[in-house]
Amino acid sequence: MKNIKIYFTSDTHGFIYPTDYKNNNLKNIGLLNIINEFKKDPNTLIIDGGDTIQGSPFTTFLSNKKFKDHPLSLVMNIGKYDFITLGNHDFNYGYSYLEKYLNGLNCECICSNVLDKQDKLPIKPYSIKTLENGLKVGLIGLTTEFIPIWENPQNLINIDILNSFETCKKYHDLLKDKVDLLILVYHGGFENDIDTGKSLSKTTENIAYKICKELKFDLILTGHQHMEIENKELFNTHIVQPSNNAKKYALINVDIAKNKKYITSKLITPKINPNNECLEKLLPLEKDVQIWLDTPVGFLDIPLIPKSHLEMAIEGSYLANFINDVQLDISKADISCTSFANSIKGFNKEVTIRDIVSTYIYPNTLVVLEVTGEILKKALIRSSEYFELENGNISISENFLKPKVAHYNYDYFSNIEYTFDLNKTGSERVSSFKYKEKEIKNTDTFSLVMNNYRASGVSGYEFFKECKVLKEIQIEMPEILIAYFRKYKNVKVNKKKWIKIKY
Repeated sequence: MKNIKIYFTSDTHGFIYPTDYKNNNLKNIGLLNIINEFKKDPNTLIIDGGDTIQGSPFTTFLSNKKFKDHPLSLVMNIGKYDFITLGNHDFNYGYSYLEKYLNGLNCECICSNVLDKQDKLPIKPYSIKTLENGLKVGLIGLTTEFIPIWENPQNLINIDILNSFETCKKYHDLLKDKVDLLILVYHGGFENDIDTGKSLSKTTENIAYKICKELKFDLILTGHQHMEIENKELFNTHIVQPSNNAKKYALINVDIAKNKKYITSKLITPKINPNNECLEKLLPLEKDVQIWLDTPVGFLDIPLIPKSHLEMAIEGSYLANFINDVQLDISKADISCTSFANSIKGFNKEVTIRDIVSTYIYPNTLVVLEVTGEILKKALIRSSEYFELENGNISISENFLKPKVAHYNYDYFSNIEYTFDLNKTGSERVSSFKYKEKEIKNTDTFSLVMNNYRASGVSGYEFFKECKVLKEIQIEMPEILIAYFRKYKNVKVNKKKWIKIKY
């Protein structure tokens, strides 16, 4: 019997140090803790599933700095990674930034459906690795094909994203009979419930269920959805997915004997024991990050500390009001909508950069669309689907929790007063919506500012793709928020309640 051990991380989003950056407390998260638990030998592979260079205050700080070697490359090299693939957020800072990260790596980047038209990025579609014990391991990299829908087109000028399934099948068929173990490293997740088979999405953003059903991989290492999947088989394929932000890593053991394969996996929370070599090399940078994070930028008349997502959605949110007011100020639009990440810090009365980048964690830009009353109602109907009413109790709809938690697909609106009647369904759920105290008609037109992710039309908002683009503001939201405080040092928060819920 021959054994292969695999360590797998994904969606680490630049969480390197053992902190979540909401405060200075040490926590058992972060790549420095994780890589210190890897025990490497010639029959061990260490693999990452992408979304590595964006998503934390640390990476936000790095995105505005020039450096000879990318600090994330250093971490991956000290961790002795063998293979990585690319996630959608790895394109957020553009071609040159990604090039610097990839060229600093000692491992192979495999991503079969990313085509570099300049041929500068060291990306291969697949790799065959022969271990010391003689086993041949085939690895194919793959990423979600939805990248062009979300990403700023400027960041993809030199990149083509190919059809995920067709590309995957091409290399699957090429390698299947040439290796002892076939692995797909996929920055994508499952479009069906992995226990019941129930369809959860009609898009091709995530196609791991289809791949398991129609192809014959031995092991699929998945990501993107931030779910936790361990020791699970789907159509005779072993599937794994760790949670996000370097909270856990996967340890997979494969035993092969007489053409039979026995695969087990478990997700492990690291201990607080960061890698000393990496800690010392990055400590000056980390100190700079912490000083930057604690820089005050302005003041509010009240703290904006978030409640639970459900409470904020039902009651309305002063924090959402504030973000919408910022968007209205820079865009001069009639109406604004915003949403929250799954985890947000909120603002103290004295607002620091830490508050901002731990609350608005995405590098979203803004888009102003011309919308009719009819389109606006469709957007409200979509947001109203966030709520489930049963026996007088309101809960969050399963559609916003599976296959992945997606609180960010619920929108908060400002400058319109609107009512959701949860006793009703469909279009009747929006029982009233007014602009300047006048009921809105289908033919009325407005300018509506939103983030570029929402304007892409994904996640049930496809009607926004039909709308005329009036303006694009190519400044990332954390920068816009910081600039707003420089403009208005002392801010009085808008305490208007725009939403009313009937049930």
